[in-house]
Amino acid sequence: MKKTISIILALTLVFGFSFSSFAAEKQNWDAYWETEEAQAGVTMFPGSDETGRNFSWYSEKEGKSKVIITDVEAGTENTFTGTAVKTYSGDYANKVSVTGLEKGKTYTYKCISEGYTSEEYTFTTSEGNEFSAMYVTDVHVSYNEEDENGLKNNAELFGKVIDQAEGKREIDLLLSSGDQASMGLECEYKGFTSSPAIRTMTVATALGNHDRKGVDYSTFKNMPNEQTKGICTTYNTGDYWFVKGDVLFLVLESNNGSGVDHHNFLKSAINANKDVKWRVAVMHHDLYSGRIIHRESENDLLRLLWGPMQSEFGIDLVLTGHSHYYTVSHVLYNGKVTQKTGANAVLNNPEGTVYMVSGSINRPRNDKSDDLGLNDTVGYYYEQQENQVLYNIIDFSEDSIKVSSYSYDTGEVFNTLTITKDSQQGGHPQKLPLFYSFIVNFLGTVYQFFNNINVYTRLKDEGLDVNFFEIVFSRK
Repeated sequence: MKKTISIILALTLVFGFSFSSFAAEKQNWDAYWETEEAQAGVTMFPGSDETGRNFSWYSEKEGKSKVIITDVEAGTENTFTGTAVKTYSGDYANKVSVTGLEKGKTYTYKCISEGYTSEEYTFTTSEGNEFSAMYVTDVHVSYNEEDENGLKNNAELFGKVIDQAEGKREIDLLLSSGDQASMGLECEYKGFTSSPAIRTMTVATALGNHDRKGVDYSTFKNMPNEQTKGICTTYNTGDYWFVKGDVLFLVLESNNGSGVDHHNFLKSAINANKDVKWRVAVMHHDLYSGRIIHRESENDLLRLLWGPMQSEFGIDLVLTGHSHYYTVSHVLYNGKVTQKTGANAVLNNPEGTVYMVSGSINRPRNDKSDDLGLNDTVGYYYEQQENQVLYNIIDFSEDSIKVSSYSYDTGEVFNTLTITKDSQQGGHPQKLPLFYSFIVNFLGTVYQFFNNINVYTRLKDEGLDVNFFEIVFSRK
């Protein structure tokens, strides 16, 4: 299969149609940025597994939404139709779900809606349990009235980081643990997805606190298995899951304090995928690094809510963001250290969960910009330099997960984390959940109800035409 893909890529390079050089073919990034294609927000989200994909893109007119999928080897075409929903900015967000894909095959796709036909992009479905993903956080593609080029420049840098990562591996999954945008605006999500390189990979995003400042994430996303009903979910998105290889990815909405809903989601998702070996969670809020001291009171509450759940359901690795500081925790079970980690750690059947935070793409922090500390649960931290951009490549196999962390400036690895386990249970303890976690989950749900009312009031004060029941109860 890899030989076939290599031939396709070689031909692509010969004829000059490499998506990585797409912007260069249009003379430069500035010229490309002004095109309809750059601003269409074409995004390929996961399906439930490798046999499906969910597509989303923007158009100015309402009409029939469809995606044409072509099997490159067979030359056969299939057309899938969907719907268009009006966005808060007045555009239309097109949503199409594609099913029936075969593993280990290369496809092209085109997104078509009223007055718009996208370029043709290529992707390959994984075969077996080995694949590579890119993990980033806090990309912060930002609109700023005082900087007319800020949005364009943020998007360009993110595209360059993706290009560098794709030069190191065949990456077909991007994991972004929140704050894709800074104000939650449609134009920011268009910028986030503007690079042609991102349109050849599946994109799985978590909602960050900055994404939640606006309402446009709700029309940007098209997620599989999303929790849309619950006691008290949030208006922009819910938890969702998908399977790739032998990994169950659980993308969690950590802005939502409703522990009852999160617990129900995790239980349901894991029961639906009992035979999947690895469990990886993606969420925005950093629980255990303790790098920013003034956030520790907030983190204490988040640990009470999330720590017992990650332990109860045997999560192997949690990918987070929020603090913009790179850290890797020790192995934790119910908040207590069960095994020490460190630089380039190798863990066999760890007795608990490892939590990881990466640095921001467009808003990197350095160790002199905050009153910093370290939580005693931190196993390794990286001392970032000013404006240093970090990203990660995760190699998944049947028996291991290996995270390689890179500095974009040098293109070199500065740390690795390897987790291996012999079985699905691995070293995770088999104990009853902590009693107090039920109380915390209930109180978190009550808190979220009142928090949703505050959010509704804020959005109304900002002049947005939002519905009370949609925001407070997430009934759409």
